Amino acid sequence: MKLSPVFTSIALALTCSSTSVLAKDFIPIETFPEWFKTAMSRSIDVTKESDFSLASVAAKGKVKGEISLVDESEGTWYYHIDIGTPTPVECYVFNEYDGPANSLHAIVDLSLNGAAELNGKTRSAQFNYAIDTGVIGNTPYLQLDTLYHLGEGEEKVAGMIKAYSAQTNETLEICVHNELGYRDIFFDVFSSFVNTFNSEPADAPFFESVYEMRINDIPMGFAVEKYTKDADGDVMIESETALLVPVDANTVSRTDSADISWSRPDGSLINGSTYTIDNGVLSSEFEISVADDKWHVEGQIQGKAVSADLAYDGWLLSDFGSYLETADLIKSDAESAQFKMWTPDADPVSAISITLSKVTGNEDANMKIDMGPMVLDFYAEDNGIFKHGVMAQGPINIFMKSIYTQGVPSL
Repeated sequence: MKLSPVFTSIALALTCSSTSVLAKDFIPIETFPEWFKTAMSRSIDVTKESDFSLASVAAKGKVKGEISLVDESEGTWYYHIDIGTPTPVECYVFNEYDGPANSLHAIVDLSLNGAAELNGKTRSAQFNYAIDTGVIGNTPYLQLDTLYHLGEGEEKVAGMIKAYSAQTNETLEICVHNELGYRDIFFDVFSSFVNTFNSEPADAPFFESVYEMRINDIPMGFAVEKYTKDADGDVMIESETALLVPVDANTVSRTDSADISWSRPDGSLINGSTYTIDNGVLSSEFEISVADDKWHVEGQIQGKAVSADLAYDGWLLSDFGSYLETADLIKSDAESAQFKMWTPDADPVSAISITLSKVTGNEDANMKIDMGPMVLDFYAEDNGIFKHGVMAQGPINIFMKSIYTQGVPSL
């Protein structure tokens, strides 16, 4: 249950963000002229479907609209999908990428530059119009819609880049649509495209979960976990986080992180690795393993090499173990439990002390995680599965809610 690192990542992202943009709507539709409101209400029915396949990544299925391959290079495919609107939906497939947040922002920026070049006008302004997250089946996605202006004065024109990203088994899919309106059908087309990549992996996880993250009432990203048992009975834990946090009305901070760790069946950590990409730059990467009966960490942060032994050489709890601890505490007569975890977002060269305790008198939470500067109140089911939680930082509440769960976190 990767709660502490996830919430640490969000807290770090907030340090460079302005809270003034954390409103329910970034730009209320009521502030726009009638022509814009009319354009934004445009919709269309698309009944035509195309057969689609990409054998190299085992993608196959039907896509709404008429799809055609426009360009292909090593590890990248670029498609047009005609849905009957003035401009087609454009979709990219990558097998090498920075992550759902960073790559989505990069493609939106590429599309904005393309719109400027096509119109022969410079990009004079852009605004965050919408950010959202959700799931397509068991696949989380990010949405980033950007309102833009090209040119100045009487020659100024306005447009909108609507964009989604989703990471499936082997690839990242990103679709954009440079049109005002048609929002529902664009999402339907994107969903149908993503579903062609959602084949069941050969080694399916016994437990997986997707969490939506919000700051106050604005969705900012997701975290996803997958737990797979190997032939020796150990557990491989794959965790990913993608965040888009507005810095101001024009820009967003992007964070993608990915972790792979191994746990013994009793919940103790064997080893782990993690990396984080912030705003297009690899900001940190670490590995932890046992060497000479000590926990040893290798990696870098902000380009500075890190090599250190932890001062603590005892038992470390894995993310799998945190589910076991939660379930055990719920069922026991004890009020709390203490343990040590390696949470590199908080401190890569230390074992962090964690206190897990029961909460009473709060209908929204029955458990609490205390890791010093951060306290998370959350609700967990009897089997330890996290349902929702909140961490308060001054006037800002950071929420986390389960939006997809399959299986149970136990062997």
